[in-house]
Amino acid sequence: MKRCKKCGLPKSYPGVQFNKDNICNYCVYFEFYKKREEEIKRQLKKEFIKVIEEVRRKTHKSIYDCIVAYSGGKDSTFLLYFLKKKFNLKILAHTLDNGFVSPQALRNIKKVINILDIDHKITRPRFEIMKKVFTYALTERIPYPKEVIAMMSQVCAVCLGMVLGTTLKLAIRLKVPLIFVGFTPGQYPAISLENFLKVKSCFFLSYKVYRDDPLDIIKIISDPVREKFGREINRYYFKSQYVSKRLFIPKTLLPFHALLDYDEGKILKEIAKLGWKRPQDTDTCSTNCLINTVGNYAHIRQWKFHPYVGELSYLVREGKIRREDVISSEKIDENAYALRHTLDKLGLKIEQILDNDK
Repeated sequence: MKRCKKCGLPKSYPGVQFNKDNICNYCVYFEFYKKREEEIKRQLKKEFIKVIEEVRRKTHKSIYDCIVAYSGGKDSTFLLYFLKKKFNLKILAHTLDNGFVSPQALRNIKKVINILDIDHKITRPRFEIMKKVFTYALTERIPYPKEVIAMMSQVCAVCLGMVLGTTLKLAIRLKVPLIFVGFTPGQYPAISLENFLKVKSCFFLSYKVYRDDPLDIIKIISDPVREKFGREINRYYFKSQYVSKRLFIPKTLLPFHALLDYDEGKILKEIAKLGWKRPQDTDTCSTNCLINTVGNYAHIRQWKFHPYVGELSYLVREGKIRREDVISSEKIDENAYALRHTLDKLGLKIEQILDNDK
């Protein structure tokens, strides 16, 4: 397959084009906007710190300063460690157990929250409902737009919707003013920075409607699932980015976008001091979730590109990884434990995963 000579982005990726030198338009845009984005990040770092310092002054009623969406993976673990060490925030860690969290990730979660002395809450939806939702994501064509498909698999989309929905609802119920999510810059687009400039939050939540509002990703991700499964799933999703004026709205920050420089080597080194160990049963793109492998496999069959390739190619442009790392990370062994274990648990055969040609 034709790929960008610089970042490794394949020709099957949404919106990609190549110039005469075989360089993709995403690399070209990156160079055009690099200085502008660096300046925005410098300003946002100051603004992020202002928001955090305001919360530290206890201008709120909650016993917690923030909630961290905690998957047990390397990025959210480092985020917990950083927020505790740098700002000494009163943190509530929140984990959505989707039924496919690696046993080692669960051990990591328990160990890290004990060492950091952080309160922890787990949301565990009934496995039967998770089984229905994940089977739907793997075997049906969910009407997601290319903006979603370019960022994540359908499996990750329906799960992420639950993570964000349950975390937002928890923050609203407990009146916690801040939510932190460990997205890397490549995982979630730069629109999050523009959102912050408008509403002081990287997730656009507002009772006002502006002409240049971002796509209502919260609604786009959740609507097809909520329509399919109704009341039994509604409790895990947030309905829309547009909320009642009377509703308490927490602010959400994505620290790896502006507050922290993403460095995987440094992250792994620091969290190892907490006793964190990389799971051996997940694929190279996840350090906590087993179903991720099947989601990636299905995405490749359905769309002909790996769902992490956008994120990985961005890290190549940033100089964090090599082009070769992008290509090697895309390989999935059909006999891998995570893939076979997940299919068995869902009661699916690999042939049942939707193919793009069907």
